[in-house]
Amino acid sequence: MERKVLAVEMGKAVKCDPYSTWIIRDREGLEEIREPWNELASRQGGYEAFLCSEWFSLWTEHFLGERELFVLAVSEEGRIVCIAPCLRSRRRMYGMNARVIELMGNVYSPFRFLLLDRHDDDGSRRLLASILTFFRDERSCWDLVDFRSIPEERGWFGRLERAVQDADMAAYSYTDYGDWYLDHIDCSGEEYIAGLPKKIRKDVAYCRRRLEKSGDVEVKIIRKAACLDDWMDRYYRVYAKSWQKREGVGPTFHRDLARITAEKGWLRLGLLHYGGEPIAAQFWVTCQDTSFILKTVYDQEYRKFSPGKILTAEMMKYAIDVDGVREIDYGQGDEAYKRGWTPKRRERKGILVFNETTKGRYLSLIQNRIRPAVQRSDSLRKVVRRLRRRRGEKGSPVTEE
Repeated sequence: MERKVLAVEMGKAVKCDPYSTWIIRDREGLEEIREPWNELASRQGGYEAFLCSEWFSLWTEHFLGERELFVLAVSEEGRIVCIAPCLRSRRRMYGMNARVIELMGNVYSPFRFLLLDRHDDDGSRRLLASILTFFRDERSCWDLVDFRSIPEERGWFGRLERAVQDADMAAYSYTDYGDWYLDHIDCSGEEYIAGLPKKIRKDVAYCRRRLEKSGDVEVKIIRKAACLDDWMDRYYRVYAKSWQKREGVGPTFHRDLARITAEKGWLRLGLLHYGGEPIAAQFWVTCQDTSFILKTVYDQEYRKFSPGKILTAEMMKYAIDVDGVREIDYGQGDEAYKRGWTPKRRERKGILVFNETTKGRYLSLIQNRIRPAVQRSDSLRKVVRRLRRRRGEKGSPVTEE
């Protein structure tokens, strides 16, 4: 494990606090700090499930690939007070290979962020400043830092953006994706259902009656590890018959995630059975006062019966009445069906931080000056499109060519 000790100067308005910051580059290093990591995660509210040590260990096992771990841990007086769960890779950007450090995560991550011991404005500002000071002083190992998929709620994104501005580092802020949710839940499950759009209410009631007329209908919500492999086999049977595209993920990811979340008490695996066979399945994680909907699938053969809607209604009632959650998060994406169940929208945002190296300055120039100029000019956009067609490239709205 490579260690780097820094004395972080926070500016005239704040006393000089000593921080020790080190890089964890392997899974053994992650295991060494599992206990303080999870202690920090437990103070992140309902977001604990996707900030705990077990989540990142699972993620690295399935998705790290050829990228390098680059996890930063910050301690104060011997106690870990901040963790930045990052990785490092090379990314082809604007005609060059850039060394990019980014927060760990992908399409299976509802959000990404750092773990902070303090959440008040002053305390979080100092902790975020310690991470940015590390990057500023260690210029030789990166060209770009991509803080992406940061929640805008709880002031997380705003504080990070202000910290970057205070550090006087070249940066670019962007919107990553939309996130639909329901919060401040203060009603019963039945009251929630009664408040849904009329079409959803009618579809759920009508389709359930049709199913019940021709066979037995049963909903199972699995929380514990007992017989979990059998229940996950049923989940995968539904998935194989669903409308979902086959994903580039190993066959054991959701099975492993189910095991971990069941051990933690967070698993809510919903299965709708018809005639003894599963025809819809949903993978939820409920932690503290928040439920995250990670996966919804149904058997295409039963599409006319809206099995997904029937199961969603039951899962919502369970989350509200049994788990007593205050918030339900529908995860990444702006799919139209989500807003009927979770009518509020927020965004996951990102900040690109550019190094003062030659590559970093070049990337900052393109992202902050040249791209906006091209986007404002029809003639320049046409030139860029022609050049890309000749080179066989595809453009990204934010970082990659």
